[in-house]
Amino acid sequence: MYSNQYARDGYCVATGLLTAPECDQLKAEAVAVMRAHAPAKATVFVGAAVVSPLFRRLADDPRIVGILRHIMPDGVAFMSDKIVFKSGAQRFASPWHIDAFYWRNTRPKLSVWIALDDVAADNGALIVVRGSHRQEWQSATSDMRDTNGEFNNVIEQKTWRPEDEVICEVPRGSAIFFSDLLVHASCENTAGKDRFSLISTYHGPAPDEEFDKQFPARHVIP
Repeated sequence: MYSNQYARDGYCVATGLLTAPECDQLKAEAVAVMRAHAPAKATVFVGAAVVSPLFRRLADDPRIVGILRHIMPDGVAFMSDKIVFKSGAQRFASPWHIDAFYWRNTRPKLSVWIALDDVAADNGALIVVRGSHRQEWQSATSDMRDTNGEFNNVIEQKTWRPEDEVICEVPRGSAIFFSDLLVHASCENTAGKDRFSLISTYHGPAPDEEFDKQFPARHVIP
């Protein structure tokens, strides 16, 4: 089921992967990691698995890896992860982009967007453009003033059908698996409540590329 939807739409959704207590523990850990390691006012911290054993174990969680193996039958390797949050103070909508803009000329990758809070359109839900992974996209350079200095490669020309935009409203503990070629963005957090998520990125188990070597938590999952 997951592999068929992923191939067709460029993403798939698995609800209820993590329990409510697990989400509480991971969110508390995310808050602690951001306070200890992220710059003031940052909304993203890359490398949670490097500094947190809890997030390192999550990267190999069999509930996540089991779905990955359906999508990636040739093998799975973890590359890196990042904590992402929105709040009343940092409420901006993430712009349209594909992740492959940030690692050009490297092997294909897949990310898992894990909701640590209930996610709705009013608190920063992920928006995807289904089927957009089968097209080629050109990036434009953003001045980043409206995105806390955190997005510099964006898609300005919206050539897809509006009906293909899907707002991924999911309960906490759910995961959205999506291709690095899938166009996506996020809603603005108009609710003013914290919304924490973790985005873990994986690729095939081929030998390390030069790009991979900047991520010290990378490893092949047996």
